[in-house]
Amino acid sequence: MSDLRTLHDAFAELERRADAAAAGTATGTAPVVRPRRAVRLVPVAATVVAVAALVAGAVWLVPGDPGSHVAGPQSPSSPAPTTTTTTARGPVPATPEDLIARFRVVLGDTATFEVVKGVTVPPPSSANPAQPGTGSAVAPQREDANAPTSAFIDGTLTSAGVTGGFSLTIYPGDSEPDVWCDYSRMEVCDVSTLPDGSRLATGTARRFPGSVSYLACLKRPDGTMVLMHVGNQEDPRGAEINSPGGAIYAPRPPVTLDQMKAIVASDRW
Repeated sequence: MSDLRTLHDAFAELERRADAAAAGTATGTAPVVRPRRAVRLVPVAATVVAVAALVAGAVWLVPGDPGSHVAGPQSPSSPAPTTTTTTARGPVPATPEDLIARFRVVLGDTATFEVVKGVTVPPPSSANPAQPGTGSAVAPQREDANAPTSAFIDGTLTSAGVTGGFSLTIYPGDSEPDVWCDYSRMEVCDVSTLPDGSRLATGTARRFPGSVSYLACLKRPDGTMVLMHVGNQEDPRGAEINSPGGAIYAPRPPVTLDQMKAIVASDRW
């Protein structure tokens, strides 16, 4: 308050002198300038400037409401502020390119893969009753005209110097993951419930001499299915030797069943 009172007194003094000067001019008598008073104008002016600066600084230091900001006028050369918007990513990759990009993020530096085939899958309908597979087995899906497109990819997967075949798809489903144990003809299949409520089915099959196939199928709480097959053959579900897809790449699949569980249950999709 002492600063504000000093500012008020300084302006009052200036107004008084301005009025006196105006009165002298009106009567035709020039105001008398006394050296002593002239010298006193310097500290008064300095006081005005200093107090004005102090008050201005106090205004900038007064905290505003949370989240509010005080800013000066923008100069003509300053660029206009930009607003960054982020588009939410859906749980189901709509194209093979999207699925490939997400798969690469999930694997990180643990494995590499090469896609031989990528397919964009339309929603289930009477003309397109099932999701794709590398063999003839497919899981039935309920017709849903509002369902999004999904994607399917297959090719080769390499980890720790071992190469094998793989297939991967993520799609909206209404069946339980254990149905893929039957459709993929797994000889051993386990079904469990994860802490987040997801249902996970894992299976193993040795359908032909020298062939080993793994299955991992996860159903998330929102109904999204993540289905993956990995095997030591060109066809990750297993195929008869010397038949299409029957070429054996290695004595075992490139990843273990536990690694497949971690892949399908990853939160990086």
